This record gives sequence, C-alpha cells and structure tokens, in this order.
Amino acid sequence: MNPKTEQIDLIESMLTRANMLVSELEQAYHHDLEAKKVSDEARNLTHEVLEKCSNILDQTMTVFFEHEIKQYLTELPKRGGYFPTAKDEKSYRSSLGQWKASQLAMLAPMLDAKLRSLQPFADPKNVIFSRMRDLANRKHTGLAPQKRSEDRRVNVASAGGGSVTWGQGVTFGSGVSVMGVPIDPRTQMPAHTQGISVKVEKWISFHFDDNGDDALSFCQESVRAARRAVETLLK
Repeated sequence: MNPKTEQIDLIESMLTRANMLVSELEQAYHHDLEAKKVSDEARNLTHEVLEKCSNILDQTMTVFFEHEIKQYLTELPKRGGYFPTAKDEKSYRSSLGQWKASQLAMLAPMLDAKLRSLQPFADPKNVIFSRMRDLANRKHTGLAPQKRSEDRRVNVASAGGGSVTWGQGVTFGSGVSVMGVPIDPRTQMPAHTQGISVKVEKWISFHFDDNGDDALSFCQESVRAARRAVETLLK
C-alpha cells in the first residue's frame, strides 16, 4: 500500500469515528431530555465531534499538500499549516502562505480551484468550516455553552390524506380553517376533530448559546462537511 492510500485510509477511519461520536451524542441528548439540562457528557461529546472534524480537515490538507501541491513549489515550508477557512481572498492567500503556496492559483489552477471551492468566501455553505474550527478551539477557554429549548408543534391530518403543521410562533385570527376545520382563536386549536386527527408534540433541542445553532444538527452537518472536503481534495 502506498503512503497516500495509507493516509487516506487513516482519514476514513477518523470519519468513521466522528460518526460514532455523533451517535453517542444522540444518545446523550436523549438522556438529557429527561433531566431537562445539557449534561457534561453531551458537552464533551459535542466538542470531541467538532475537534475530530477540524483535525480531519487539517489531515486532509496535509495529504493534499504532500501529494498534489508540493511538486509545484520551489520553496517548501519548514512545517505544515492548517486547512484554510478564509473569509476573503487576502486571508486565503495568507493561509496558503503557511505552505509556501500563496501563488497556487498561478502554479496549479486546478488544485487551487478545488481548495478555493471549499472556502467560506467562495460559497456560504462553507462557513461551517470556520464555525467548526472556532468551536473546536474552545478547548482553551472551556466547552461551548449550550441551552435546552422547547417548541410546541401541532399537526393536523385529514383522513383522506394531507396534513398541516405549525409551531408556537404561529397565531391564527378568527375565520381561519385548517384542513376544512375552523381554528378557535382562543385556544389556537381546531374547533372539532371530525374527519381529522390532531397531534400536539413538544420538540426539544439543544443550542449553542452564542448563535442559537442546534448543537446536534451542527455536529451532524460538520461530519458531512468534513467528508465533502475529503472527497473534493483527495478523491
């Protein structure tokens, strides 16, 4: 097995482990719902997922450099850098400077296009990479604070098929009907249940304090984003 294949296999094992951590996090949050608070276990698992994903990005960048970029350079860095998560062209080139590859667009346009496509300034969906890195680095100042929130949702379904769902932020005035049944503006519920079924659920989730991101969803998306970076640069 050649060195590049071995390195990619190691990164794949890291992705597998990240997915396992997400599964553990789901279980931890399930228990936390009963306790109505975010446990230290959940906070630690959240951080482990994000730290693992951040490490995957850096390992991926190292392999990309060693087996793709390096051959185009006349001067090599004394040590490797980090996966760039640039907010603009200037910071992108500065990040590549760690690798002595600030002129990558001129030296190897196709390689530059791959790496550039993953940058936050190139596509809003890539902001997750910089957000992931910021949260992973919280280990120096403490784990990211999280809070529990509840959202009451009402689902009305008709016997003939079709349904309507609304959350607690929705308010109906008089004269409004859902699935053919009037809504009582005093209770915000259907006036009767003939021909329909009504289900009220409490949706509970945990969020990062600083921006309100759903913590579990963010961790799941971080693993998917890390895999996208691996496939873009190494596959």
